[in-house]
Amino acid sequence: MKSIPFYSGLGLLALLASCSVYKNAPIDLNAEEAAWRQESGAIGRNTAVTQVQARQIGLILNPDLNKARLKLASSKEAAKQAGWWNDPSFSWDIEQVLQENTLNMSGSLGFTIPVTGLPALEKKVAEQYKEADFWMLRQAELDFLRSLDQAWSKLAVTQRRKSVIQDRLAVLKKENGMIEKLIGAGEVEFSSRQVASQRMNDAIREFQNVTEAELEQQMELVKLMGMHPSSAPRLRFLTGQGFSLPGQQDEHMPVSSQSQPAALMESPKVKAQMATYATTETLLKTEIRRQYPELELGPSFTRDDEEKEVGGEIGFNIPLWNRNRKAIAEARGVRNTARLETVQLWKTELFNARQLEATQQMVIRHCRTELQRMESFSSSVQTMEKLHGIGEASLLELAENRHQLYESRLAFLDSLDKLLGIQAQLRYITHANLQSK
Repeated sequence: MKSIPFYSGLGLLALLASCSVYKNAPIDLNAEEAAWRQESGAIGRNTAVTQVQARQIGLILNPDLNKARLKLASSKEAAKQAGWWNDPSFSWDIEQVLQENTLNMSGSLGFTIPVTGLPALEKKVAEQYKEADFWMLRQAELDFLRSLDQAWSKLAVTQRRKSVIQDRLAVLKKENGMIEKLIGAGEVEFSSRQVASQRMNDAIREFQNVTEAELEQQMELVKLMGMHPSSAPRLRFLTGQGFSLPGQQDEHMPVSSQSQPAALMESPKVKAQMATYATTETLLKTEIRRQYPELELGPSFTRDDEEKEVGGEIGFNIPLWNRNRKAIAEARGVRNTARLETVQLWKTELFNARQLEATQQMVIRHCRTELQRMESFSSSVQTMEKLHGIGEASLLELAENRHQLYESRLAFLDSLDKLLGIQAQLRYITHANLQSK
């Protein structure tokens, strides 16, 4: 009788050892902000940042990527812990016979034998969730790289636009001074000054708008890189490296999107959805397996009126009418929905890729047209400057040609901005080339 508390204590210790321990994880926002600032300062020590460096920093600090990494780590841990058998059950009854110094007791230990293979299916589901999260992380990396490339090219175009406007303001200032002199001499009409003043005001407003856009785009890059906002004033993005207005012999070539149906199967987004669909298939199999009984086995001990008996127990439920019908119907509905979503996602990705390719071709034509117009206007300005130098062309005629060239430059930059944004999307549909640019 003295051994009963001893064995009970051992069982209790084993139970406690198998339990997880809760650890508190408080959030101190001040400490988090200080750590963020310090981390950003340590990584972004150089004030001049190239596109490759911006990618490397963002791949470390971008919050969406880190969230996807945590989700994958959680799925890996869940997959590691999945597939265990059900814990054994233990029961022990003690009865005191009244008016007699006799204790009757009985005990049993039950083990559930998973003859239906449910633990293996649970393990498979966890592995499929892990695979889906793996491909979602790859897709998050593609989304980050695409967004960074788009933001980088947009800032590069904006800074080039700012430079064009600055040059235009300098030319307008000289032209307005010369027009004032000509008006004073009575050689041109007063309305010419109104036209020149309107163009100056338009250019000033455009410069203000482009300066605001430049600041917003710089902050967007800092945000994409995952750095503290205090890092923005000291960073200088070297967008001018490798960026120039292309000549007729240096046109932007189209980017291939790998939009063939077989190629799109390599898209991480599609692979993640396929893994999710496979999970619903396994979950349906699991619910179907649950309609069959599990086998319960275990030894038993009984002491009754000083007689001791040792035996065994066997048990299982009898699935007469329930047979897990409701859960099976729900799992089948989820599987069918996931199948439709998977096929529809693939169709959407195919449609988007083809649409981007068609849009790219159209914008390339627009870029070439604007480039030809810009070169034509540039040639006209050079001719008019020579004629103006020898007195055969008026200042107003030269100013008009300069304004047409200015507008054509802005129009070309608009088309180029659209083209670079589309090409960034095409570049990262199925894979990422981290060494490009």
